[in-house]
Amino acid sequence: MTGTEVSASAGDLALAVDKLQIFELVQLERLWRDLGEWDKVVGAYTEDAIIRTSWFHGNPEDFAAGSKLMAERGRHSKHPIWPVYARVNGDRALVESRSQIQNRSEIDGVGVDTIQYVRFVSRVRRTPDGWRLVTFEGIYEKGTIAPVNPGDTVPVDFAEVTAATPRTSYQLHAWAISRRGYSVPDDLLGDDEPEQVREFYAAEEAWLLGRG
Repeated sequence: MTGTEVSASAGDLALAVDKLQIFELVQLERLWRDLGEWDKVVGAYTEDAIIRTSWFHGNPEDFAAGSKLMAERGRHSKHPIWPVYARVNGDRALVESRSQIQNRSEIDGVGVDTIQYVRFVSRVRRTPDGWRLVTFEGIYEKGTIAPVNPGDTVPVDFAEVTAATPRTSYQLHAWAISRRGYSVPDDLLGDDEPEQVREFYAAEEAWLLGRG
């Protein structure tokens, strides 16, 4: 084996390790959020990180505090997540995952399950403590609702759902959160606004390449 081949092999291994560490980071951040491990959630991010979800836009400490309050108010969402890719450029990386926001609740005595399908995208930075999330952003796809008992009818006035937001990619999700007293903006990233999503990806690419 030549020196060039050894170098290439070592580089491939280092890249594979980086990707595995990034995948584990995004999976643990969601797991810690669901388990209420708030200090660990904060630790998954850089100090200057910006998090944007349907109900929050701000820093990791405030996000953890807001998530804790949401749980105390009775909304216990689950976030299974499946990383799709991580692209590494030196000490910067982009990671995208497919995910769901799952919630079980009750409407007028009828148990229902709501699922929001979403892709989560994060900028990631290598720090002395390892890879950490710099951003957290969702691209919303669609939402569904179904009764826990298949024989029940979901008691939902869809006019109320559409009144929560005109954005079809996350109407049900916004409506469900609004019932808890939260407001959801109309400018979130979503597949119903493809040009907005294209511009977002272009900005993420520029950051990865050190142009932003």
